[in-house]
Amino acid sequence: MKCVLTVLLGIGLSGCASQQPAVNLNNPDSAIIGEKPEGYPKTFIKRLPDLPGFCIEVTEDWREHPYQGDTIWLKEKTIKSLNCPEKSFPGSTNVLKR
Repeated sequence: MKCVLTVLLGIGLSGCASQQPAVNLNNPDSAIIGEKPEGYPKTFIKRLPDLPGFCIEVTEDWREHPYQGDTIWLKEKTIKSLNCPEKSFPGSTNVLKR
């Protein structure tokens, strides 16, 4: 009886250990399978409407993650606060490209 329980416990543990974690995404545009998208990293400056004179610099890039034999690229954003540039670009209101 102990031998049967030991074997069942071993099978149960090995089944749980072999499962890979799932990837859950709230935004489907934040992950791509296959090749890294072109044109990255992208950096832009965005004005903060509630705080005149203050902006954030946003840099978007993709980081490679192996998952179940495929390469998944997950979008990452780095945000840095800064004073807004004195000169604004023509036709822009809240977003300034760099």
